[in-house]
Amino acid sequence: MFTTKNAHLLHKKAITLVGSHLPGSIDMDSIYGYYKPYHIEWKNIKIIVKIAKPSKKATQDRAKWFYTLKEKDRQVADYFVLLVVLENAIKAVYVLPKSLSPTRTITITRLDGNMRYAFLKTDLQNLAKKILDTQAQLPKLIKIYREAKSLKGGI
Repeated sequence: MFTTKNAHLLHKKAITLVGSHLPGSIDMDSIYGYYKPYHIEWKNIKIIVKIAKPSKKATQDRAKWFYTLKEKDRQVADYFVLLVVLENAIKAVYVLPKSLSPTRTITITRLDGNMRYAFLKTDLQNLAKKILDTQAQLPKLIKIYREAKSLKGGI
């Protein structure tokens, strides 16, 4: 499905695919064009869709997926939906709230056992449920995230 090497077409396919799994969602690109700061609006939630194929540096022993965020992405989005592509197929989907995301680059290091984002992993069929569940648990998740960050700083 994701065989094209054209990054724009690949991204457009990803937006369309994500939107098709969120009933009643609005594809902002189709209304406002390419320059809308977010891709999908669903239940008053602004979503930016990111897609990545694996990349591997010579010094690394396994592939990683990198998603670059711009400052404006963090200003407008409520959620980032990250599609992980391997061998031209989606292998995982992550629903990452803005409040838990890094500032510049999100890195997925493993598809199974990735401790940092394991709770946020889903598949396309359960995407809507995962967003709503995450939204409901967000205050608790933020608290856990902040506590973990403070523990990390104290080591």
